[in-house]
Amino acid sequence: MDKTTLRHKTKTDRSIHFSDMQRVMDSAYQHHQTVNLKAWCLESKGAIETYNGYYVHHQYWVGGYVRIRKGREIRTIPEIFIIEINGLKVYL
Repeated sequence: MDKTTLRHKTKTDRSIHFSDMQRVMDSAYQHHQTVNLKAWCLESKGAIETYNGYYVHHQYWVGGYVRIRKGREIRTIPEIFIIEINGLKVYL
C-alpha cells in the first residue's frame, strides 16, 4: 500500500456513523461502561464541551437525546450535538 491509501484508511478508522454511535452508547448503558464525549453546547454559543468518564444514564432513541451522569451530576444532550465518542468522530 502507498502512503495515501494508509492515510485514508487510518482516517476512516477514526470515524463512526451516527447510528453506530447510538449502538455504542446503548452498549455502554447495558454494560455500565463509561464514555468520553464531545458535544456542542448551545448555552455557551456553540462551544464544544468535553464529557470524560461519564456513564450513560438513559438513552431515548425516539426522543433524540441521551442522559449522561458522573456522580450526582446528570446532563441531557441532544444526540445530534455529539461530534465525538471515545475518540471517534461522528458523521451522519
